[in-house]
Formats: sequence, C-alpha cells, structure tokens
Amino acid sequence: MKKIVGIHTGLALVAATAAALAGCALFQPEKTGQTAGREYTVTVKNTLAGERLAPILIVGDADDSKIWVGRYVSGEAHTQFTTGNPGPLAAVLGGDQGQPGNLGVGGEVTFTFKTTARKARITAMVHPDRTPDNYVTALVDLSAHGATPLERFDIGDDEGRKTVQKVGPAGTVTIR
Repeated sequence: MKKIVGIHTGLALVAATAAALAGCALFQPEKTGQTAGREYTVTVKNTLAGERLAPILIVGDADDSKIWVGRYVSGEAHTQFTTGNPGPLAAVLGGDQGQPGNLGVGGEVTFTFKTTARKARITAMVHPDRTPDNYVTALVDLSAHGATPLERFDIGDDEGRKTVQKVGPAGTVTIR
C-alpha cells in the first residue's frame, strides 16, 4: 500500500511541477508566426541609467492601432507595459518573436528575427523597480543601416492622466 501511495504522491508532484512550469511559460514572448522571410540580427541596447527592460517583443508590420488607441494604449499593450508579459499583445498582432528575460542596466542583447516585413516594431516594459508604467519602443526600417533610437514613454496610470507621454531616449536598436 505504501508503494501505491508513493506513486500517487510522486505523480501529484510531477503534475504540480508541470503546471508551475506551464504557468511560467505564459510570461515568455510568443514565438509563433513570422517563420518565413529574411533573417535579421537584432541588437537592442539599454542606455537607461539604473533601469532594466522586461522581455522584448519584436513584430514585423505591426498594426499600431492594436497597440495605441487614441492617446492611450490597448488592453493588450497595457498588460505588456505594466506587467512585462508580451504574450497578449503578441497574440493580437498575429504571433511574433521576442527575447525572453530582461535586459540589464547598460546591457545589450542580440537575437535573430525572421520576417517578410519591411518594418518592425519593438516594445518592452521598463521594469517598475524605480518608475511604474513606462515602456520603450522603436519602429525600425529593416532596410536601413545604422542604429534606430529606442524611445521611452509613460502611460500615465500612476499620475491618473491615462495618456501616453514621451519621457526621453532609452537606447538603440541595430539591425543587420
């Protein structure tokens, strides 16, 4: 009887562990879609003083009307910009690629991105250690050479204004 109880307990532990790992997967960027086209090497550099970035979402030919609504952000963008989870925004934009993890202070990350698009939209939450409800974004021309500025914005939740306001530069995006 002990062996059967041990097996059931072991199976319960395995099931609980699998459920926890699946829950963590929800906070990773979507990696579906955009599997055709040219492959680009994307380098994102964080130049914020003392602040890191949450997972980075990159979307070829993003429909910006699904990110910004009037002077505010969509519900899916709000989720990414306040929790760091790019999954819902990636889903409404048609499935995209992202860089898991965060980008530390003064750091840079390089990853590959495949798309048939001519432009790509990059978004990431500024980690709320110091300032809540800020994000960074850049619209990158994939045929251009050189660095594109990564700009920082505040969505105004903590101030109660609920409008997007530019805060300043946040880094660069380089495409190769």
